[in-house]
Amino acid sequence: MNRLTALIKGHQVIAFFILTFAITWGLGFSYDAVIRKGSFLLAPLVFAATCGPALAGIIITTITRAQPREGTKRAYWIAFLVAWGVSTLVFLANNIVINHAPFSPIIAGFTLVSVLPVAFVISMTYSRIPAVKRYLASLVQLRGVWGWVLLSLVLFPALVLLANLVGDLLGKQSIAARPFAGTGLALIGLVAVKFFYQLFFFNATGEEVGWRGFALPRMQSLTSPLVACLLLNVFWPLWHLFLWKAEGKPVYSLEYWGQTYLTHLSATVTLGWLYNRSKGSILVAGIAHAAANTTFAFFPNLDYAVYNWIVGGAALVMIVVDRMWKKLPSDHPAVYRE
Repeated sequence: MNRLTALIKGHQVIAFFILTFAITWGLGFSYDAVIRKGSFLLAPLVFAATCGPALAGIIITTITRAQPREGTKRAYWIAFLVAWGVSTLVFLANNIVINHAPFSPIIAGFTLVSVLPVAFVISMTYSRIPAVKRYLASLVQLRGVWGWVLLSLVLFPALVLLANLVGDLLGKQSIAARPFAGTGLALIGLVAVKFFYQLFFFNATGEEVGWRGFALPRMQSLTSPLVACLLLNVFWPLWHLFLWKAEGKPVYSLEYWGQTYLTHLSATVTLGWLYNRSKGSILVAGIAHAAANTTFAFFPNLDYAVYNWIVGGAALVMIVVDRMWKKLPSDHPAVYRE
């Protein structure tokens, strides 16, 4: 066991990718069963699968940084119960408001089980393992990053709206075709519910805790932010295969993967830039990711060729202005240190 621990400790990024794909793809069949066959009893496995990057990061941190426990069990369990309750409310709100699903005590009880993986990840911000607590601290910290939180909320929506406007000027029909009923405050409510659902169940607690929170700092300890983002983008789009296959996306098309990798490349650079600029805030990266996916839901006919040019241009500006080809100082908060 000591030899395995030493091997993982010396190759944490490789171990992270292996474990992330093992968890997510290993449980990915559940998503296909839920989407295509209506086997909703497997929904808890779906959220465990989407939490693959976060769970991998937590497991590897626990294994490689063996330390005496600190704090009290009471603080952790309070955090868990709060996270469990809030996650349940967010899930039910999305089910009722967005999916128009009926509510019943059975569904409420089943939801309590389904959200357990997400509640676990959030509650680990109060872990009694010091290394895990430090690793996840920025997931729930707002102090010092309010400006970056606001930017992360509006950046991708603004770029999507700009791409939509350019697409219309070019004669491309990119106006939203998915009519989320409601205007004014009702529409704001729909957007808020969709955003918090993405934030809790996919983008912050599931993905960004792992991709930006764990992998990127370790990669940036070895190379520049630009190279780290390029390498990370090799794995990040591929990780989504289980989702896209279940949703009926053309995953056997080279054209689809070409466009997908381009879209994710600009997003990888942008999210990496936000993470580094906010001094390693997982929350900022998660909010930006959730804001992007929420906006995409309201613009399903977005022309991604136009969007890729717009976001790619923005990413290029970030690369040049921040000289992302240069390695960050070893004491930078977004660079991993033992």
